[in-house]
Amino acid sequence: MPVRLYTPTNRPVQVDLEVRDIGGEKALVFTNRDLPFELQVGSLAINGYALGGFGQGNFQISSGDALITYLYAGGYDGNGLTLDLDIPASMSYDTYFDDEGTRFTTTVDFGDPYDAAGGGLLLEDISFDLVAAGLRIGLPVTSGGNINFYNARVGDNVLNSMALRNIVLQPGGYVLVKNARGADEYGLEIDSVITSGSGFDYVYIAGEVGSHYPSADVYELSASVSMLTDTEVRGLRLNVDGERGLVMDFDHTDSSAGAAANLLVENITLQRSDRVGQNPDPVSIGTMDMQINISNNSYLQVEGH
Repeated sequence: MPVRLYTPTNRPVQVDLEVRDIGGEKALVFTNRDLPFELQVGSLAINGYALGGFGQGNFQISSGDALITYLYAGGYDGNGLTLDLDIPASMSYDTYFDDEGTRFTTTVDFGDPYDAAGGGLLLEDISFDLVAAGLRIGLPVTSGGNINFYNARVGDNVLNSMALRNIVLQPGGYVLVKNARGADEYGLEIDSVITSGSGFDYVYIAGEVGSHYPSADVYELSASVSMLTDTEVRGLRLNVDGERGLVMDFDHTDSSAGAAANLLVENITLQRSDRVGQNPDPVSIGTMDMQINISNNSYLQVEGH
């Protein structure tokens, strides 16, 4: 798996490093005024069969803006690390996947197309702790922000776009990464929780997003998604099987393993993007209350070719 990480010509890495007092706590603060990193993973394979290559690049941040990372001692139980990440609205980058000469590309953007002064994403209280069971990663807390995935395209042909907006993540969510339990097993086992009350607005965008967006020729299908209960995953196993490739499954002998969620999807609307937020509001198509349960007999298998 050849991996290449480099900076484009004449794009110096600009990082300010300082110690600050933030709310009575000492923090190591990294201020990135440019992120000229290009990442290329030439080939990812499972059991010798290729899945393709992927990469990221074309990072952009407006002059005067910065990506700021705050690093604190402490973590979840006082023995780890905690960080906050402040992503400016002007930041964007491309991510791509290559397979047999065909490239699928998406532009990740953090702006708000309906509020020039809005956008960005502040992620707080991301924690990392080594606990008895493994590595506990505390999910971030945020009370609003945007992640846009613009112009998913094959070559120059745009397929569609999507966005997650008004993102809310409540405290208490985590991912617990553990070693496989069986003495004869390899791989990882994962538990995770996204806390009740978290949610976001999902937006499907039909039409090319460019300097003219929002516009009369770009349409949006949107819905508000909220979690009525904790969204839980218990005992998810990730392993490379010599016969089946990458396998994600659950311990079928453990009745507590599986995944469960109760999602409320409401305010489902379809409208021209240049009319979003204007009166009169469109009539909602409806509301869905979704009970999702994935049993411990479920699995996902990924193979190369």
